[in-house]
Amino acid sequence: MPAQTGRTHAKHIGVFVDNSSGTLTDLSAYTNSVGTVGVTYDTQDVTAFSDGVKNVVIGQPAAPLTLSGPLDTVVVTHMAAIVGLSTPLTLDIRFGIRQAWQSGEPQFGITSSSTVGYLCTSFNADPSANTWTAQFDVFGATLPAFGTAAET
Repeated sequence: MPAQTGRTHAKHIGVFVDNSSGTLTDLSAYTNSVGTVGVTYDTQDVTAFSDGVKNVVIGQPAAPLTLSGPLDTVVVTHMAAIVGLSTPLTLDIRFGIRQAWQSGEPQFGITSSSTVGYLCTSFNADPSANTWTAQFDVFGATLPAFGTAAET
């Protein structure tokens, strides 16, 4: 079946993160918020008095990602094993369009190597709210990107 077009629903978003052994693991069932996905660039204002409009110089990009969901032993075990690791992780957010994701539909992520990927920089559990939150930040010089093929 060809990839769909149109709008989608959060229930069709897939969340895949490496485990501590480097195996891409589906955490979709344990995630209810993906936060903002994408790339942002630092900007520096370089407008001169005589310029008709503001001017900026684009700096280095960032692509932080925050995941969260209901507290569960599976996700606590997974995240506790990867938080603070200096080994880059593969991370893949798949956006199914009106159905479960399939090749050709949008996705955002990066396939890790020894020099690129994401690092899990924080993991917090809140037992009183029965939730967890994890922060991921880019490692290395390669920026994650939007595409239509799954990360591996």
